[in-house]
Amino acid sequence: MMIRPTGIIRTLPGEARQYALDSTARTRMMRSYDALNEGKIPAIYVALSQRPKIDVLHLYILVGGQIICRMNIAGFESGEGWELDCWDGMKRSAKWWVICSAPVSYPPQPIARRGFQGFRYTEDLW
Repeated sequence: MMIRPTGIIRTLPGEARQYALDSTARTRMMRSYDALNEGKIPAIYVALSQRPKIDVLHLYILVGGQIICRMNIAGFESGEGWELDCWDGMKRSAKWWVICSAPVSYPPQPIARRGFQGFRYTEDLW
């Protein structure tokens, strides 16, 4: 039983086709994580349909049935009136953007999860 969540898990849209199989989108995504860790970009924005009601520290990214990384949550910003270019080449708007900061960390061993819409709360996964 979860006592208090410390993070949220977000399944990326179109995960099976756009990220797990499309090497261009996956390459762009992984380069963004490297750029964040190296200080070349200040943040990564990830779309959310709603803002979490519980304050959490981390965002876990779920792609192709696997948790692939964890980033720190620096804050949230309303998405009203603006959109961003995404790794798969699509422009997306969101009700909320979660602003993620370094460091990006990767699981020490594979963590399988089923995809879902929106986000889910979780305890620390590593």
